[in-house]
Amino acid sequence: MSFQVPASFQTKYKNNVEMVLQQQRSKLRAAVMEQHDAGAEMVKVKDLVGNSAPQEASERHGDTKYGNTSHDGVWLSKPNELYFAELVDNADKLATSIELTGSYVTAGAGTVRRAWDQRILEGFYDPIVSGSDKQKISTPFPSSNILPATLGGGGSATKLNTNKLRGANKMLTQQYALEDEEIERFMVLTADDNDALLTEVPATSEDFKSSYGGVVYKGKLQTLLGWTFIHLELDNPLLGPISDLATDGSGYRKTPFWVKPGLCMNFWQETNTSIDKVPTKQLSTQVWAGTTASCTRTQAGQSGILLNVKG
Repeated sequence: MSFQVPASFQTKYKNNVEMVLQQQRSKLRAAVMEQHDAGAEMVKVKDLVGNSAPQEASERHGDTKYGNTSHDGVWLSKPNELYFAELVDNADKLATSIELTGSYVTAGAGTVRRAWDQRILEGFYDPIVSGSDKQKISTPFPSSNILPATLGGGGSATKLNTNKLRGANKMLTQQYALEDEEIERFMVLTADDNDALLTEVPATSEDFKSSYGGVVYKGKLQTLLGWTFIHLELDNPLLGPISDLATDGSGYRKTPFWVKPGLCMNFWQETNTSIDKVPTKQLSTQVWAGTTASCTRTQAGQSGILLNVKG
């Protein structure tokens, strides 16, 4: 039960409730692949089939030369449910003149949507689990896909800059992640990252609009050099462990970037909601909202990290 409710007791109230400033919607869900499979504790989210060089028919009536194509799978294990729960005391409702149940439903929805982003980011930074039904391998984020904080800084660590954006494009291209030119590529920008890029390439410059393909809406970069930016604060304390996961041992921000097929989310239960009276709590109303979901990178070459100075 919320013990903060008495602070809002008053004799007259306009019956409108404003949520405290915080991220209320999922910023990342539309940028990943998703599936709904509740059939097992461990589910496969991707089958990976290897590529082969062509065989050359070098003699007439010669024997057929067969390849040895590799096969692999990417797996997700069922995580614990992330949830919001609150008790609504009838006396609180009467004292505040607020329909607290509806307000807590709104708060619960925001919690679940942030939980999706938390799971997506956990899956981005965590190891990939691959292999077969009987033998699975855990592979951490490859160090070769982490671009240094000094890129574009002449040997000194810098904030996010266009050289780093170009480096991220180069890395994905060299690993064949951008063979389809229409494939969507995403990068998370914090407010500090957004400001750093706008300082380097002003939105009014011709290079920004023509050569760089930049688009700004209400002061926020939307696209630049082929990237679609997702504005999200990685140090948000309501995103669970993400602040630590998104910071390296030297204190640099680990800015994530990926192509859409490079992240896959599985829902065991997208939403689990209920509003019920609890007899053991003097018929107070319980508001519950939860989600059971997890996410993983699919192939190493489809995602990377830029190290950037914070602040």
